[in-house]
Amino acid sequence: MLKKNSTILILLFLFIGSLTSHAQRIAINNNLLFDAMGSLSAGVEVPLSKQFSVEAYGSIRPWKRGDISVHKHWSVQSQFRVWPCQVMNGFFFGPYAHYAQFNFGNRDLFFGLLKGLEPNRYEGWLVGGGIGGGYEYPLSRHWSVGAEIGIGYTYIKAKKYDCEVCGKQKDFDRYDYVGISRLGLSVIYVF
Repeated sequence: MLKKNSTILILLFLFIGSLTSHAQRIAINNNLLFDAMGSLSAGVEVPLSKQFSVEAYGSIRPWKRGDISVHKHWSVQSQFRVWPCQVMNGFFFGPYAHYAQFNFGNRDLFFGLLKGLEPNRYEGWLVGGGIGGGYEYPLSRHWSVGAEIGIGYTYIKAKKYDCEVCGKQKDFDRYDYVGISRLGLSVIYVF
């Protein structure tokens, strides 16, 4: 399943990268916050006009965190961005959507926002969206840095297991989450 999902993610990036773009500027970015959590992440942003762009972003973490905890996932996000001044420079805002599959155990998620998940293991998926905004600051012709935050809704459905790495399924949980669902601190390369 991981191989199939990775292939879909790569094909999505290639498709978006092949679109005709305004002034042929395409940006590739990496979210440093995902890197700090041990995930591999990359995004592609393509301008549609002088004030609009679209971004597709993905992250994957195919390995365990340790012997007593599990934290595997893959996710994709997409955002339509409105740039009031100039595309890929300055302030932006726009709607986004996301989807993920996960397998985690013996830990709380989202910096303590979803408490009480320990010591169980959860395996499932989530889908949602919201509105986000941020700022990109060009450092040179090809390099930029950016920060963003998004507030939205996420529907989470997961199987609940007895222990962090094993156990029998004991329940099927469903969560509705409203709050910060997109957060980024990115390094960006513009072609």
